[in-house]
Order: sequence, then C-alpha cells, then structure tokens
Amino acid sequence: MGRIGPIIENGKKVGKLIIENRKEITAAITALSAGGKVIKENIDNKKETNKTEEKLHHRKVRYNQYKKILMELDSKNRNELFQYILEVEQFIQQIKNEENKELGVKKPIHKNRIKNWNDILIQIKDKMDAKDYLEYIKIYNNPNYHSEYFQGFEGVAEKFKKLNNREKYDDLLKYIAEITNRGIEQIKKDFSLND
Repeated sequence: MGRIGPIIENGKKVGKLIIENRKEITAAITALSAGGKVIKENIDNKKETNKTEEKLHHRKVRYNQYKKILMELDSKNRNELFQYILEVEQFIQQIKNEENKELGVKKPIHKNRIKNWNDILIQIKDKMDAKDYLEYIKIYNNPNYHSEYFQGFEGVAEKFKKLNNREKYDDLLKYIAEITNRGIEQIKKDFSLND
C-alpha cells in the first residue's frame, strides 16, 4: 500500500465527513451556486449596460444634452444660440437623408425624431429672437450700451445703431420685425415709436 494507503485513508475520512455533514455541505454548495449566478448576472448586466452606452448614437447623446441646455438658454449669448441652431438643423438634415435612404418602414421613427429635434430648434430660435429683441431695446434706449450678448455678432448691433440714427424709422421697424419676428405695432409700442 505504500503511497496509495494514505490517499485511501484520507478518502475514507473525507467520505465519512461528507456523509455526516451532507445537509450543511448541500446548503453551502447551493448558496455558492446561487451566489455565483448573481455575480455572473451582475457582470453580464454591466457588460450589457456598457454596450448600450457605447451603442448610443451621437445624435441621441446630443439630444439628451440639449434637453438640459434648454434650461440654460437664458445665460447663453447669441453666438452660442446660433451654434446650437446650426447643429440642430444639421441633425434634422441628417435624419431626413437617412429617411430618404431607408425603407418606408422606418418613416414613423424618422418623423418622430425630426419632430423632437424641431421642438428643440423652435425653442432655441424663439429664445434667440426674444433675447435679440431685448438687446435692441437696450441699444435703442442707450446708443452707448455695449452688448455682451452680441459678442461675435457686433455687425448686427452696428447695423441696428446705424438704422437707429435715422430720422425716418420705417427701415428700423422693418429691420427689427425681420430679425425678431415681431409685429410692427408691437415694436412701435415697445420702442415708443408711435407717431
């Protein structure tokens, strides 16, 4: 029995230990197995989450960012608002191009995306129109007013100042109406230009 004897002897002891403690050992194995499943599920879920985040389309990421940006539009200058408008218009064009290339089955999905982006675009444009209008009123009331909002668009403010220096206000009214999408009567009232 030489070398095999101790192995057989230890095997008998292990077997006896297993038989005597089979309930505890079974419970421990079951617990370990369940724990292993939970760990594996957590690892798989984390991998899936990472894949999902990696798979998010750039436009979807930007859309989620824009929903937050809309809350901060009051603090943006004209340059920032204009950049947002250009980017959103580009996204809308990309979706339209995709819509033209793909089957009609995806048309409702594309229409919904275009609608969502148009909703954002409208809000940004409306905010820019309102902020432009307010800045024009400030410049009208104080020709020396320096507008931080128009930084990068100083030409727009200068054009307004040139029109503001004329005695005939028709050109000024048309310019303000064109830029801010306001009615002439409202502009006359806000700028106190009534005859």
